[in-house]
Order: sequence, then C-alpha cells, then structure tokens
Amino acid sequence: MNFFSTKVINIPPEEKIKEGSLKKESRFRKVWRERWVVLTVKYIYTFEQPRIYQNPTETIDIHNVKTVKTDETKSGFCFVSNNCLYNLK
Repeated sequence: MNFFSTKVINIPPEEKIKEGSLKKESRFRKVWRERWVVLTVKYIYTFEQPRIYQNPTETIDIHNVKTVKTDETKSGFCFVSNNCLYNLK
C-alpha cells in the first residue's frame, strides 16, 4: 500500500451542480476548517484546496444522506449520512 499516492477525482462538468468554499467541522477535534466543496449529481466532495480535485477529505454518497437541517447555533447546516454527522457553514 502506498500512503503517498494521489487520488485524483475526475468530475465531468455536466455532473457538477455547485461548488464553492465552506467551513466544515472536523469529526474528532471539532475544529472548523475551510474546504472547497463540490456537489455533483451523485456525491459531495470536500477538498483542502480550491479547484484542485485531488485527495478529497470527504466523499459522501448523496443517496446515503438521511437528514439535512439548519443549525442556528452554529450559523450553518448539518446532515447525516451513514451515521456520520457533517456540520458546514
């Protein structure tokens, strides 16, 4: 296993619905980090750098999203997918 390999995501332009910068709360340290988010017809991807579609920090299958709701306490929104909670703002 090569731990230093680069995983490049090929996102066809016709599959992109929206992309832009959001802050995402890390799961374990609960630190807010700036992420480049790409919403496609099948997935939500988050990346560390804008428009560099390599090594996504998250790949979330939209079909597994169970709940989406606003979170006024954090001025953002959250969703649940496969028993994981994602907070964004």
